[in-house]
Amino acid sequence: MTTGQDVGAIAQSAAKLPMDAITLIGLFTGPQGDSALIRKPDGRVVHLARGETTDRLTLLDVTDQVAAVRDGRGTVFSLAMPPQT
Repeated sequence: MTTGQDVGAIAQSAAKLPMDAITLIGLFTGPQGDSALIRKPDGRVVHLARGETTDRLTLLDVTDQVAAVRDGRGTVFSLAMPPQT
């Protein structure tokens, strides 16, 4: 499994992430499939593989900087990695 080259820097960043929104905190790609780490508004962090659903949130696609997710109402969102500081 590989991660984007910026994941370590983002993990150590002093940037403040919104605590009341779904936030992308990590992307993983590799031969066993792509996945994402997503922090939910309640503070829980979930690891979703492409096509997997948890709490009415489905991971649709993963690129090197963006994860596409669909919520329980069918709305599709693009979540981008937070900026480095």
